Amino acid sequence: MTWEDRNRYREEREELERFRARLEAEDPEAPLTRGEARELVGLLARFVDRMSPERWDRALEAIAEEAARRADYLAARRN
Repeated sequence: MTWEDRNRYREEREELERFRARLEAEDPEAPLTRGEARELVGLLARFVDRMSPERWDRALEAIAEEAARRADYLAARRN
């Protein structure tokens, strides 16, 4: 990885952390706005462009596991 790649990665991670902090400062039950969803898709697109298919598969598995965990949590919370 070149210095430029590392620097771009660091900048994108910082942008992702700012986005996460903004979301965490809001009501956790509030839905994403269209603007927030577009921002999230943009961030994901930049990270995905640099990922190999194998790494992308692992990332999707982690996302699916987290989504399932949260769905179980919300279902248990409602009961």
